[in-house]
Amino acid sequence: MKTILFVCTGNTCRSVLAHYYAAKLAADENLKLQFYSAGLAAEKDIPQPPIVAQILAKEGIKDFKHTPILLTGKLIRSHDLVLAMTAAQKADITARFRHAEKKTVTLLKYAGFDNCDIADPYGRDDLFYYEIFKLIKSAVKATVEKLKKK
Repeated sequence: MKTILFVCTGNTCRSVLAHYYAAKLAADENLKLQFYSAGLAAEKDIPQPPIVAQILAKEGIKDFKHTPILLTGKLIRSHDLVLAMTAAQKADITARFRHAEKKTVTLLKYAGFDNCDIADPYGRDDLFYYEIFKLIKSAVKATVEKLKKK
């Protein structure tokens, strides 16, 4: 079973949207893939923006609950692939965790899109969250398709 870790800053929006959407796609197709998420500066007391649960509910992911998880070396070692939301996050991950260098890439680059960043919607309006999710959704679909072939 392959394990994939999505990483963003606080593990409250981007990595969470990617994580739960990817898990749903994999479950729908009975794929042997497991998805997780963590944040470079995650704090478990930071509340999940309500819009994240609303977006996931529209995708059929009900009863969503998530507590932010701080990225650690142990967490990195336990996953086959690490997908960061931005190039700066990828650089931070590989600087902190040298053993992550060969398995860390940005989500958009891994998905076959340009190597650009997924903007942080935290604190922005709902429309911005939906726009960011459209990009994440496309990248996650391409990622799952790519992983199915491996």
